[in-house]
Amino acid sequence: MTTKKDHSKQKTGKVIKGLYIVGSTWAAIFSPIVLVILAFIIPFGDAITRSYILKLANTQVGKIFLFLTISLPIWFALQQILTLLHQYNIYPKREKGLTYLLALAWTIHAIYVLFVRL
Repeated sequence: MTTKKDHSKQKTGKVIKGLYIVGSTWAAIFSPIVLVILAFIIPFGDAITRSYILKLANTQVGKIFLFLTISLPIWFALQQILTLLHQYNIYPKREKGLTYLLALAWTIHAIYVLFVRL
């Protein structure tokens, strides 16, 4: 029989696991696209191409895309860092809390920079 505390912990674990899975999928699909844009299109493109990219980034859809591109891979990467530390038998104190707090802080910072700050 499960208690209420165990039940709420399982729900939180499912949310974090979902962010981990979505972050890994997002990173696998969109990171190569962003890298091509940053490495080839912006430096070697003409001024018109750069202005179109900046105009797109200033729209709400562009800001949401940038937010997802920044925040979702962070959840995936920090979970991978924890897994790597455990493989080498390194167990920091309060590891999950610190990892999730760092990912949450980074996500909140991305929200502030993209949506709040003018």
